[in-house]
Amino acid sequence: MDCKKAKQINITVSILFALAMLLSSFFIVDTDLSQNVVFMLIAVWLAPFFYLSKKSRETSS
Repeated sequence: MDCKKAKQINITVSILFALAMLLSSFFIVDTDLSQNVVFMLIAVWLAPFFYLSKKSRETSS
């Protein structure tokens, strides 16, 4: 995977997770549950974010 493609995929994944967080906050009425869902989405988002960030740094150097 080249540097440019890894960066584009990382941006796309980040935008999708941000959209999922916004939608979950909007549709889940219970604030505690909504907060927990957002925290879980952030935890799940970190895995592809760090992986793609590492791939973009490896191929650029």
